[in-house]
Amino acid sequence: MIALGVGFAGRCTVDELAALVVSVLAELEAEGWAVPPGGPIAAPERKRGAGLLEPVAARFGLSPVYVDHDRLQALQPAASSRSAAAVEATGLASVAEAAALAAAGGYPRLLVPRRARGPATCAAATDAAEQLQEETP
Repeated sequence: MIALGVGFAGRCTVDELAALVVSVLAELEAEGWAVPPGGPIAAPERKRGAGLLEPVAARFGLSPVYVDHDRLQALQPAASSRSAAAVEATGLASVAEAAALAAAGGYPRLLVPRRARGPATCAAATDAAEQLQEETP
């Protein structure tokens, strides 16, 4: 399973978030990866009412997923990036990476670390155990 994770400020628009998602999807494609139709795009639970995740997910045929703060906190050690702005806004050093890791599955690993553009961040992760099963004859 390949999953996207996003973080965004209150001033972020659907078009800004979608533009960043396009660039991360292109980066994945260039590396031979693809998010399956209906695959997850995850954001923090506290962003549920923002009205951004659902329209972006619909644009790309993805399923919106919200991750609670405790799960995001638990995945902080696995994140590769740290953002002072994210810490100030959320108490978490990494939002997009933690959301992607949470949505990817049991043994997640980052494929695309946090990418930032304007008020949005996006990352991609996969379930390493699932990948190993697919590669084993």
